[in-house]
Amino acid sequence: MRTAKVTAIAGAVAVTTTVAVVLVVSVGSPAPSPSGAPAAGDERAATAAATHSARAREDCSTRSEARFPGAFTDDRNLVVGPLVLIGGTYTDASTVRKFGGNKFPLLVKAGHTVTVRLARRGRRVAGLGYGPHRGTTVRAAMLKDTYQRVTFVACRPGKPSGRYSPNGPSGSSADDVAVTFWSGFVLTSTPSCVPLDIYVDNEPSARRVGLSLGRRCPR
Repeated sequence: MRTAKVTAIAGAVAVTTTVAVVLVVSVGSPAPSPSGAPAAGDERAATAAATHSARAREDCSTRSEARFPGAFTDDRNLVVGPLVLIGGTYTDASTVRKFGGNKFPLLVKAGHTVTVRLARRGRRVAGLGYGPHRGTTVRAAMLKDTYQRVTFVACRPGKPSGRYSPNGPSGSSADDVAVTFWSGFVLTSTPSCVPLDIYVDNEPSARRVGLSLGRRCPR
């Protein structure tokens, strides 16, 4: 039987947010720590960009668990349909330079599937640090250790039981809305507006948004 590891996650995001996280049940790859993030300007980042893996998949069994009051209404969060990137509206340039990007707890409403893909012009400077990290520490993470595309399959709807199950339902919530939560980060070698294509469920076309990592995206 798989054993869940319960840990506190105070200070989980490099940029201050109002998220009230009570506890996290971490299953699968450990969440990266901002204090161990790669230094900006590493000369290897540019050459690694062409080799980072195409895609990864997160599902109910790889989730963490927490509560996120106001996640869908806080203007500091990037919200796209059933998806929320906590603190994703803007990251200041000093944080990007210091940590080589930023951590973003990612939420998806129960019962939905969302794919986040780096648009072509963002792949040379950024990478998605969700999914298996191949044992790489965050301090050593390079674009080759990240992904261009990650699919997030939320847990099924329903009331969570008192005992953790890898098949869900999830115990995470955002103002009484059941969500599934994954820890991860977006790596970038320089302050950038990183374009993301968001595919929601069976929608045939993507929703394009910009992730402002040290550089504000045009509205």
